[in-house]
Amino acid sequence: MSQLQKSIAWAALAASVAGCGGGVNGSEGTAGAVIAKSLTCVAQQPGGSSSDLRACTSGLGPRIDDIVQPFMARNGISAVSVAVVKDGVLWLERGYGHLDRAGKVALPANALFPTASIVKPVTAAAVHQLVRDGKLALSDHVFCTGNNAPCWITREALPASADPQAGAITIAQLLNHQGGWDSDRSGDPLLEEALVQQQAGLSQAPQRADVIRYVMARPLDFAPGQRSAYANFGYLLLGQIIDQAAPEGYVRYVQAKIMAPLGVAAPDFDRMRSLLNERGPREPYAITAVQAPSVFAPGTMVAGNDGAVRAENWLAAGTSISTARAMALFAGRYGIPSGLPLAGATNNGGHTGAIPGAATLVRQLPSGASYAVMMNKLDETDVPEEQSYQMQVLRQVDAAIQASGL
Repeated sequence: MSQLQKSIAWAALAASVAGCGGGVNGSEGTAGAVIAKSLTCVAQQPGGSSSDLRACTSGLGPRIDDIVQPFMARNGISAVSVAVVKDGVLWLERGYGHLDRAGKVALPANALFPTASIVKPVTAAAVHQLVRDGKLALSDHVFCTGNNAPCWITREALPASADPQAGAITIAQLLNHQGGWDSDRSGDPLLEEALVQQQAGLSQAPQRADVIRYVMARPLDFAPGQRSAYANFGYLLLGQIIDQAAPEGYVRYVQAKIMAPLGVAAPDFDRMRSLLNERGPREPYAITAVQAPSVFAPGTMVAGNDGAVRAENWLAAGTSISTARAMALFAGRYGIPSGLPLAGATNNGGHTGAIPGAATLVRQLPSGASYAVMMNKLDETDVPEEQSYQMQVLRQVDAAIQASGL
C-alpha cells in the first residue's frame, strides 16, 4: 500500500474523553433518506435498500458491523459513518451510533462529518478541473510580485518582509506540499489563529487575508520545490486561488464540478460552520478534550472544534463537511491524493484526516473498490500514526472488503 498522507497535526492534545455507543442505521444513499432499522441481513426485509441487499448477500455488511461496533465500544466513539463503492455502485452505506450526546437520536447513514484533511484530494481535483477548463495553469505563480505573471494573489497581500523566494511558488508546488512551509519547523497557522488575531490587533476572527499576511511575514522554511513537507497553509492558498478562478467560490464549484457528476447532492458536501451552535441537524455531537483560545470571543477558552478557528479560512484544507458516501464516490473516480481523474484505472492509495472531534479516512483499493470512514472522535493521545484510529480501521476494513470479494 502506498503511504497515506499525513493528516492535520494538533499540538498538545489532551487525554481522550469517553462517549457512548449505539445502534446501526442504513439508507439508500439519496439525500435526506434515512431508514432507521436493524440490519439483520435478511434480504427480504421490508424497507431494505439495494445497498443493504448487496452488502448482506456479499457478506460485507456483517463484516463491517463486526469491525465498527466493537471498535466504537473500545474507544468511546459514539458516531461512525461508513460507505463502500465499486464501479460507481454503492455497496454499503451505514451509520452507527447516535447524533446527540444523550444517545437518543440514531445516526443516519447520510450524517455529515468534518472532512478534516481528506478534503485535500477534492481540492486538488478542483484545481485540475480549472486547468482543464483553461482557467489557470499549474505553472502559474501563487503570489504576484510585479514581474512574475501569470500569478494570482495580489502583491498587496504580501507584507514588506515577505521572503524574496515567495514569488517563485507555483500552484503545482502547493498541490505537492512543496511551497516552502514545514509545520514541524515553523508551526501550523491553522493552530495559531488566536495568535494571528492578537498580533494584528483584530477584534473579529481573522480572515484568510490576515492568515496569509501573518505567515508570509516570516522566512520560508525551504526554497520552493526543494522538497516536500506537509502544509495546511498551502491548501488555504489553493482555496483562495479557486475562489478567484471560480466566482461561485470553493464549495459551490466543488459541488457543481466534482460532486454533482458523481450523483452527490449539494447538501452532502458543504462548509463547516465555525461554532457548534451553528451546526446542522445531520452533524453528530463531536467528542474532544482539546481546549483552545476562541477567535470569536477573545480571552476565553473553548473546545477545539467550537470557534478556535474561522472555518471559512480552511475549507480547502480541512474544514468542509461531507457524507461518507460522497467521499467514497469521489475516491471511485479520482486518484488519492493526486485528485486526477482515474479514467477507468485503479489506484492503491488513501488519505487520513484529523481535527478535534473528527477522525476520517478515504481509501482506494487496487480492486477498484473505494471507501470512506468518518468518526466523531480522534485519538488525542500522542500515538504513532500507524496506531491511530484511522489506520486501525483501515487495516480491518481492507481485509473485510477483500474477504467479500470486492
